[in-house]
This record gives sequence, C-alpha cells and structure tokens, in this order.
Amino acid sequence: MKNNDMREELAQLGGGAHALAIQLLGNPDDAADAVHDAFAKVLARPDSFDRNKGALKPWFLRVVRNRCIDLLRKRPGNEQGSQSKIEQQERELIDPGLVPDQQLEIQERDQQLADALATLPVDQRQIVVLRDYLDLSYAEIADVLGIAPGTVMSRLHRARLALKEALEQL
Repeated sequence: MKNNDMREELAQLGGGAHALAIQLLGNPDDAADAVHDAFAKVLARPDSFDRNKGALKPWFLRVVRNRCIDLLRKRPGNEQGSQSKIEQQERELIDPGLVPDQQLEIQERDQQLADALATLPVDQRQIVVLRDYLDLSYAEIADVLGIAPGTVMSRLHRARLALKEALEQL
C-alpha cells in the first residue's frame, strides 16, 4: 500500500481511533497523543500493514489500543482503572431540529450512558465502544483485541449486562 493512500485511509479513522483511546485512557489529551503516536508508527513503517491479512481499520485500531495499553502501563501506580467522561462532542448526536426540551432529554440520557460506561472496567468499556460506537463487526473486534470471535460475543454480552446494571443504579 502506498504511503499517500494509507494516509488518506488513516485520516478517515482518526475520530474513531480517538474515541477508543479516550475510553481506554480517560483523558482526551493522552488519547490524542496515543493516536498521534500510532499514526507516526504506522506511517514510519507502511509495509507493516498487509492487506492480505485483513482490513486497515481493525489493524489500525489494534495499533492504537496497544499504544494506549503501553501508556497505561507507564502511568504512576499503573492506574488502569482510571476513568473519565466522554467528550461532549463525541457523545452527543443531537439533531439540530429538536426543540430544547428534547435536546435536554437526549443530553441527560447521553450523560447517564457516559456515566454508566465510565463505571465499567476498561476491558468491558473497550468492547462496547468498538461494537456500539465504532460499529465494528465481531471479526474486526476479535482482530483488534486479539481474541476469538466467540469470545467477543460472550464478552460483549457480559459488558452490556454490566452496562444495563450500571444504568439501573444511576
């Protein structure tokens, strides 16, 4: 794959990669650094991607995830349970034609969902984000996480149950 073609494809994946990194790292600035590092790493060695082994999207998200894990390991006290809110622009999908009451209702629901999601362990958060926010297939999620597709299904089911329970407690 040519470097310019790869740059264009990666640019389209930036938003989803950043959303995943925010969920894993809990900080938008750290997430931006992780995504930037992943871009730099991939573009420095474009031949490391083999299109015959799969699509660019899950491969790149795996690179981003691995960079996030590296950053988590380097944190003082190895605080992998660190949590934060999703940035407002990334969790709001409000139709501009809605009346203020409807917008407020959607904002409150989205905030509750973000709060509940933030209570989940990182491994559960990341699988929910990959499937329900980034719309990856089970096979793509399996590729990103390095697990079997059947494992994706069971982990996603458990994560969704935990998310439901967290929402009920709010």
